Amino acid sequence: MKKKWLAWMLAAGMMLPVHAGAAQAPCGYPAAEDFPKTMTRGAFLEHLALCAEEDLTQDTWIPMEEYFADGETASAAVKWTFAKWILNGSGAGDKAALRLDDPITRQEAAAFLGRDLDYRYTELPDGCGTGAPQMDNVAAWARDGVMKCWLYRVIDTGYAPDFRPEGLVSGAEAAQWIAAANAVQASAITAPEQPAFADDLVRKLETKDNWAVSPYSIRMCLAMLANGAKGETQRELLEALDIADLAAFNAQTRDLLRTYDSYARIMSLETANSLWLNQSWFDGRGEFLPGFAHKMEENYRATAEEVTNRDAVERVNAWVNEKTHGKIPSVLTEDDRKFVTALVNAVYFKAAWENEFPAQRTEKAEFTNADGTKSKVDMMHQTDSFGYYATPGAQALKMDYRKYAVDNAEGDNWEFFRDADFSMYIIKADKGLDVQHFLDSADFSKGSGEIRVAVPKFKVEYGAALDDALRALGVQTAYDAEQADLTAMLDPTGLPDKQHFLDTVLHKTYIAVDEKGTEAAAVTAAMDVGGSAMPERPALVREFTADEPFYFAIRDNAAGELLFVGRYEKAA
Repeated sequence: MKKKWLAWMLAAGMMLPVHAGAAQAPCGYPAAEDFPKTMTRGAFLEHLALCAEEDLTQDTWIPMEEYFADGETASAAVKWTFAKWILNGSGAGDKAALRLDDPITRQEAAAFLGRDLDYRYTELPDGCGTGAPQMDNVAAWARDGVMKCWLYRVIDTGYAPDFRPEGLVSGAEAAQWIAAANAVQASAITAPEQPAFADDLVRKLETKDNWAVSPYSIRMCLAMLANGAKGETQRELLEALDIADLAAFNAQTRDLLRTYDSYARIMSLETANSLWLNQSWFDGRGEFLPGFAHKMEENYRATAEEVTNRDAVERVNAWVNEKTHGKIPSVLTEDDRKFVTALVNAVYFKAAWENEFPAQRTEKAEFTNADGTKSKVDMMHQTDSFGYYATPGAQALKMDYRKYAVDNAEGDNWEFFRDADFSMYIIKADKGLDVQHFLDSADFSKGSGEIRVAVPKFKVEYGAALDDALRALGVQTAYDAEQADLTAMLDPTGLPDKQHFLDTVLHKTYIAVDEKGTEAAAVTAAMDVGGSAMPERPALVREFTADEPFYFAIRDNAAGELLFVGRYEKAA
């Protein structure tokens, strides 16, 4: 990051100041000698849009004439700036006025550029321009933009005390500022150098059509396994799981489960863990080591169960079926009957939308599948307040679940709130998107407002062995019959060669989304075997239509925990 910043600073330093005769002509801008003396609002927006190098015809559905008195004069480029929240308009009677032919002022240009930076970039640089612009005479709606332009060195005020907000912008200045804004390094969907566990795992999975996984379930199950491992076996597991301190993770898990318990009146978020020991390998004398069993019970609420080859599959599957409320009836097959131990995590989630979709507005609509074919889906519709975020290559909708409930269980008239902050995100983006990274870096507060939403009812059921993906993440020793060290879990006496190792990690998920909310479940089983500050925007209604493949994610926003993530590519 330091090298990137230094390189950017050098480039910016070479760019500023720029004189009219030396200005570079960005994005098809006229040659220097043809610069207009003053720049109009319309021309500024046109060239700002052209510099984005995006398809400007995709957002022509926006009915500009419904929001702007002179909206019929808007070009595709101007419509694009409106779709990306760069253009808001200004008051003029009952409707706003685009005023495309009016000369643009310095503060208007800064406001547009600031919102453009919001759209395209998520991180501020560590430095800023020289001096600092005075804000006393800058309009409230423009202050955020002026400050961003200064922080990014898009407009360097030097040491001039007055920003001159009402001053007009020349064509040369406009070219310079737009070029400077486009010189900033985009960061919104840039892949991180060290991806989070969820993103790293998804990268390694071989997915096809519709899929869903629960990073929360997988990480918890494998963390239990890491507690039972030693040496290189444990080190590889922790590195793959992105856990720096296992003891701290155990404590965080314990606290998180307690927190989720407190949400019982708001939603169902049930996490269950279990340890299974097959006594057929030990002639009835096997047991988990007391220290391991205690740690699992204290931090993971894991129950220890004993089975034999005869009933192992049936009992584990019955437990899974119960803990997922019947959504995942089984996880083991006949081939799994002779495991030594099995560590199983089950997650069940059911929550209602903050804004439910009216059932009477659900109607059949066309969905374009990933292979280009068309399918009919039940498309839910509503117009309400949602979170919205867009950046080049991605558009995202934030649909909140019910956030709180009043608790008066003591019966003493003392009421208090249990707050929850969970959301489902629908993201239209390229297939290579790192969802965890995207959500961690996105700021949905800037686009919140009235959104006309169309999202299909959908259901995804998915199951896979995670072994190839885990090996690709560096989990090698645990699978090696000679090198695996799981002796912090149990005494291997009685096993062939006194050795047990990780055989397979199985994962299943279920997710259903409808007008009321979401129901989801996941189970992960690891088995071993023996062997050898933006200004307020006007109340405008935007649109978000999920009629093509999209990512979806269920996230605990407060904890940053990604409960589920998946992709819907093909309608049934």
